Amino acid sequence: GFVLLLLLNASWGVVYSGFMQLIAMKSRSAAATNSGSLVFFPLLFLTPNFVPRGMLSRPMEIAATFNPVTYIMEGLRSLILEDLDWTTIGWGFLVVAALGAVMVLLNVRMIRNYD
Repeated sequence: GFVLLLLLNASWGVVYSGFMQLIAMKSRSAAATNSGSLVFFPLLFLTPNFVPRGMLSRPMEIAATFNPVTYIMEGLRSLILEDLDWTTIGWGFLVVAALGAVMVLLNVRMIRNYD
């Protein structure tokens, strides 16, 4: 479980840094790049980060369902606090892989068009 925890965290870190790199190349501004991290901050509160999804109010549960960070957090929670639930862990890795593929495609496209 510990190796999977490290792998999921490291993979999410790469995806997150890819998002920040995309902002940096597009804006060419250090201030805008630093402000980009504020985009993810509200997403953390729209996840079942503090309580399981079943205990969220209905509007929060709907928001959490559409938030990709939810699946990563649930995968991490499954690796730390619960028995290994392979479905939850699989969704976490699937979301990280999908977001990673999108970040790679967007960053490669941005690099090709960079002055």
